Amino acid sequence: MKNVYMLMKVVNNMARSKRGKQQKESKMIYIPFVALLLVIVLFIGLSFHQTASASTDAFTHFVKVSSNDYAPPGKVDVYFVSWYGCPYGATLSWPLYLALDHYGQVQVIPHYSLSEEELGGAVPGLLFQGFEPNSSVDFHFLYIYNQYLNATPDGKPLNGEAVQIGLQEIQNDLPPWVSQYVEQYQLNLTRVPAPNGTVTPIAYASPIPHIVTTLIITGPGGTWLMLGYPSNLEPQQIIDTNSTTLLSQIQSGNVPAPIQSAASTIESIISQAEGS
Repeated sequence: MKNVYMLMKVVNNMARSKRGKQQKESKMIYIPFVALLLVIVLFIGLSFHQTASASTDAFTHFVKVSSNDYAPPGKVDVYFVSWYGCPYGATLSWPLYLALDHYGQVQVIPHYSLSEEELGGAVPGLLFQGFEPNSSVDFHFLYIYNQYLNATPDGKPLNGEAVQIGLQEIQNDLPPWVSQYVEQYQLNLTRVPAPNGTVTPIAYASPIPHIVTTLIITGPGGTWLMLGYPSNLEPQQIIDTNSTTLLSQIQSGNVPAPIQSAASTIESIISQAEGS
C-alpha cells in the first residue's frame, strides 16, 4: 500500500512539473510579441517627439509646416511680416535682402529698430520698399505696427490688442492661409521663456504681446516658416553697425560672414521650395 502511495505521489509531482513547464513555455511564447510591441511603442513615441519638436521649434529656425504649395504654378512666394521698429525684423532684413537680390531687384531704405535695453540699443536694419522679380521667386512684405508698437502703420491705436489687430492686418492684406499659419505657430505651437520665467506662446512672451516677425516661403516643394531672426545671425552681431554703411558694404560685395551664412540658409529653403 505504501508503495502504491509513493508511486501516486511521484506521478502527481511529475504531472505538476509538466503543467508548470507547459505554463512557463506558454508564457514564453508571448515574450517576442511583448518585445515587438515595446519597440513599436518606442518608435511611435520617438517619431511623435521628433515631429512635435520640428513643428514647434520655429523661433530662429525654419520648419516645414506643410507639403502644400500656396504659390502660383511654377512660382515660389516669400512672405515677410514684421513691424517698423522690430529688432527681429531689422536683424532678418539683412540676409533676406542679400538672398532676394539673387532673384530680383530689391528696393530698401536704411533704418533702425526701436531701442531695447536688453539688446543694448537699436538694431540697424532695412525697410523693404519694393521688389521686381527676374526669376520664379516673388516677394511680399507687410509691416503691421509702427515704430513704437503702439499703433498700426496708418495710426490705429493698439490699446492692448496688438495680437488681434496684427492678425487682422495680415488677414486684410495677405492670403488667408498666411494668417492661419501665423496664428497657429505664434499663439499655440511656438513657446518661449517670458520675462516672468514662465514658458508662453511667443506672441505673448514680451511685455507688450504682439505678432512677431515671420518669414514664410512656399512653392512646389512645400511651405516653410520661421519666427524672429536666423539662429546664425543674432541682433548683437550687428547692433553697433551703421545701417547706411552696412548697406553700402553689402552692395559692394563685402558681406559680413554672419549675414552671408544667414542668407545662404534662406536661399537653401527657397531652393527646397522650388522643388530642386
